[in-house]
Amino acid sequence: MASSDYYSLVEYYGENKGYTCGYCRSSDTNCSHGMWAHSMTVQDYQDLIDRGWRRSGQYVYKPNMAVTCCPMYTIKCSLPDFSTTKSQKKLLKRVNKFFCDGTIKSNKNDSDSSDMESEPAFSNLNDIPDLKEKAEKAAVNAEKAVVKESLYAMEGNSTGGDDNEEKSGGDQTMSQTIEDQSCDNKSDAETCSRQKASVKTDSEKIVNQGQGADTNKPSCKKAKFLRLERKKQKLSKQGMSAEDIESSLKKKDVSTGKTIEDFINAPMPENPAHRLEIRLVRSCPPSEEFQETADAAYEVYKSYQMTIHGDLPSKCTLRQYTRFLVNSPLKHEKRGPPSGYGSFHQQYWLDDKLIAVGVIDILPKCVSSVYFFYDPEYSHLSMGTYGSLREIAFARSLNQTVHELKFYYMGFYIDSCPKMRYKARYKPSFLLCPEVYSWHPVEAALIKLKKSKYSRLNDDEEAVDPHSQLNIEAVPVVYNCTLVPYVRYRNSLGSKAQKLVDDEVTEYAKLVGMKCAKKLLLVRN
Repeated sequence: MASSDYYSLVEYYGENKGYTCGYCRSSDTNCSHGMWAHSMTVQDYQDLIDRGWRRSGQYVYKPNMAVTCCPMYTIKCSLPDFSTTKSQKKLLKRVNKFFCDGTIKSNKNDSDSSDMESEPAFSNLNDIPDLKEKAEKAAVNAEKAVVKESLYAMEGNSTGGDDNEEKSGGDQTMSQTIEDQSCDNKSDAETCSRQKASVKTDSEKIVNQGQGADTNKPSCKKAKFLRLERKKQKLSKQGMSAEDIESSLKKKDVSTGKTIEDFINAPMPENPAHRLEIRLVRSCPPSEEFQETADAAYEVYKSYQMTIHGDLPSKCTLRQYTRFLVNSPLKHEKRGPPSGYGSFHQQYWLDDKLIAVGVIDILPKCVSSVYFFYDPEYSHLSMGTYGSLREIAFARSLNQTVHELKFYYMGFYIDSCPKMRYKARYKPSFLLCPEVYSWHPVEAALIKLKKSKYSRLNDDEEAVDPHSQLNIEAVPVVYNCTLVPYVRYRNSLGSKAQKLVDDEVTEYAKLVGMKCAKKLLLVRN
């Protein structure tokens, strides 16, 4: 079925105020707008997340940025330009070593202790007043709100075309970047000094005395600089000029630069200690393979929530898991990448045992991370960080065949929440301006956020939301199982109700933008 045969059907709920924040744990300071998506095309959802919306199951929500306690900025990472950090390379090497020989070097700095916590969307959304009742009501309304394609066509398809206009600009967990550290305590200084003292020319040491932490010992230098000096010294003895040495070293740096794929696909021994297989299975509608492994995935989820997040068993029910991590409004579209577009689970199988699951959406311009959970028994592998890197590598592979798919969306960046700051360490990344919906490099945006947790990221005072020109009469409405123009629906109401409806639909159109408001079919009861 072609994408043009799909339509998006949504039910707007309005604003939810004063519920528990999943980040700062304040009991009554969270605020967002929400709607229930009975069905949605991947292009419509792409347009919505580019306006700060995000889904959890079939519930789609947009934080009220200027009011909520912890402003949530949509963040994305550029796939073609992505480069691994030093700590990410270390992690990939450690995990590969575990696959090769079964051993892993403990490194608390690369652990999941400070990173890779999936966003607490569950506890956050479950605190929204009446969400459970709304979800159950939406399930009933879904049967009543079915719009037949013939009817949709008969109304002249007034929802507008799918103008895939380009946006400006470039769910999960990641360990903090470990920068090269200089020797800033006495024991480290002595170690570095001994290293440099061993590096000599024919008649004297390379470094000068009296500049270290101990004035009787040489100053500290990083090991990589020491290696570079030894290399230069060796080439100099071979008769190379200074210019030739610098040119040779630069060419070597360029030729030995490794991509994330180089680390992930590093050669393995003939009989490795462990074998990892990552399977992509369609979650909605569920594929046969997804159904066959559903019980195993749920058990991993339950163990993860109880051990890592400390949830009670009563909060980790199969119904809860299905509602937020299996159900999806996105229609599977058999175009684009080999898998098509839609909602999927990436399953991590280690020696035929399911140890982790990444919940993702594959959209026309991105792979959007929804959630990531893993068996706590494998926490020593920093599975959260590893999962994010594997998702980036997967998205980069899709970019090779679908060139418009250029980004990896990580959900929300919350600068006021230390556990969420790790996302800014995926580079290059961009944050979405909450007022004009333009994208801005994370480094420049963070300067503003350090001054104020809510900020308009676009410096151009004349810049405006490109889809802010409202015309609610162009909003298609599904009323009494019939697709009607907004004016006809409005005229069917009493005079008192008309003003309330106008205000609510105007709010809805402003939040989703007129581009989406003309395409989404708005269910009214």
